[in-house]
Amino acid sequence: MVAVLLATGCLSEPTPSAERSQVAATTSPGNREPSSRPRELKLDGRKPCDLLTADQLTRLDIDRPGEPLEVAALRSTGCHWITTRASTTLVPVTGEGIEAWTDGKRLGRPEEIDPISGFRAITVTMASTSHRCDVMVDTGARQYLAAGFSVTAPDPSQAPKPCDGARQLAEAAMQNLLK
Repeated sequence: MVAVLLATGCLSEPTPSAERSQVAATTSPGNREPSSRPRELKLDGRKPCDLLTADQLTRLDIDRPGEPLEVAALRSTGCHWITTRASTTLVPVTGEGIEAWTDGKRLGRPEEIDPISGFRAITVTMASTSHRCDVMVDTGARQYLAAGFSVTAPDPSQAPKPCDGARQLAEAAMQNLLK
């Protein structure tokens, strides 16, 4: 099910040109300049399931081992964790930059958020999937970290809001990537 969400939801193939211009028009609130990253943080060769420590997994209420997940739309391998409350995914993307989201090449509504560890970050949401949010962190030229969070709990109040959960996941992974 998660692979279907990733392939058809926020992590979809490029949009038709009419949709691209609509997404691009909503991407830059106030025409804000993107923040520069404090340094290049290469993601090549990173093992996605090793991006979180055992302590971080516990703090994030992840109580099961992660499983590698091929994300064809991003031509990357990520790691996927399923719990009773949420489904989470971390994907180090090394074949395109965060601009793929902000210039409308991909589906979803990108929105600038406060930087994570000094690195530019955006959320990507879809109107049709209010239970899911992705956070993209610009780590380097043609590279970014994608953190996805989907609420699966029968009672959504038992889980973080989707964008809060995705941000917490991205923040934890970035702490380790910067070590």
